[in-house]
Amino acid sequence: MKLSTPRYTFCLFFQLIFIFCDLIFNCVSLFPKSRDGLLVLFIFQDLFLVLSITTMLMTFFSTYLFQAGLVEVLVRKFRAAGSVCAAYIVASVTLHAVWLLEKWADPESVSTPMLIFLFTLQRCLSPWYYFFYKRAALRVSDPRFYEDIDWINQQLQTH
Repeated sequence: MKLSTPRYTFCLFFQLIFIFCDLIFNCVSLFPKSRDGLLVLFIFQDLFLVLSITTMLMTFFSTYLFQAGLVEVLVRKFRAAGSVCAAYIVASVTLHAVWLLEKWADPESVSTPMLIFLFTLQRCLSPWYYFFYKRAALRVSDPRFYEDIDWINQQLQTH
């Protein structure tokens, strides 16, 4: 049985849009020279990150596993995705804060080693974030998370 509810399709569509927007923001963030341009760009990027995580959590909350109180199975299945998403969000927000603080103090400043490190870390985490987030969004559509009691019992017995 294939899960193809309009609500899930709607959530998946927006999850993919949020990933695409984050990718675009990462590409465009090198171009604004003004502090105000960077501030607006970073606010929107962080907003889309929060919206993407909220949408992912909504899909988790709608599963039978979550509603039945079997959260540990969901945590076990999506631990890697959760860890990578959390690390990426922390790296992004930290990068944005440090970058803006440096630009606000001196608009003509040259990048510091800390900013270069944070920039590199955030850019290296981004492909992992995109991969794990998309993978989790597609995996949570598995009908077993919504109805297959035998599969759920098997998951609980193996751990």
